[in-house]
Amino acid sequence: MLYNICSWFLLFLMYSVLGYVAEIICCSIVSKKWVLNRGFLIGPYLPIYGFGCLIMVLFLYRYENDLFALFIMGAFYCTLLEYITSFLMEKLFKLRWWDYSAKKFNINGRVCLDNALLFGIGAIFVVRIAHPCFRYLVYLLPSGVLIGLAIILFIIFLADVVESSYITVRLKINVNNFVHKDATEKIKSEVLKAIRKHTTLTSRLLKAFPNVTMDANKKFMEFLKVFYNTKRDIKIEKLKKKIEEEKKK
Repeated sequence: MLYNICSWFLLFLMYSVLGYVAEIICCSIVSKKWVLNRGFLIGPYLPIYGFGCLIMVLFLYRYENDLFALFIMGAFYCTLLEYITSFLMEKLFKLRWWDYSAKKFNINGRVCLDNALLFGIGAIFVVRIAHPCFRYLVYLLPSGVLIGLAIILFIIFLADVVESSYITVRLKINVNNFVHKDATEKIKSEVLKAIRKHTTLTSRLLKAFPNVTMDANKKFMEFLKVFYNTKRDIKIEKLKKKIEEEKKK
């Protein structure tokens, strides 16, 4: 049981990394420059691709020899996953991480026909080529090594998710004037500099999603100032209490 869970988790990570690389290549081609930061996690992986590939493998493997059915079903399932992910992330973080409103045949800007076609092609690639290779590589590992590696990577992945989500949620709680639309250039350079000074992760977030719109920049700057000054004051108070306790002893 544990062996199977660990095997699937390693496959999930492999597909997440594969998706990360694929997205970097696609975004770099479209932007005509290297785009090295994608996703809101610190590590080089995109979980949405990991889940999407596992869905393909688990539910579409029976269509392995029917390329047309595999293409259609892959496009449908992955487009549905992308829509649900966009909806949930927007509700959770109050941010629209991607927006396809400018493209033809889109649904609420969350999904579009272009991506659906790519998902269909991806389904064929994953089921017919990638999964047999990845599965072979995973099963080459001795059971003890596989389980140990999976546990270590899971701890790292979980810590990444927790930290990334915490900081993004903090921004959502304190900055409530985000406009839910992508593809704009209203984030001022001083806001970017302020974020980079205080945390590497939020800097990476804005590099990964440079077109996230944010209004009321003054309020955001005030939030940064208050938030980090408060953290400093708390540390000072704790230090004072510790000194007082030592004196009493």
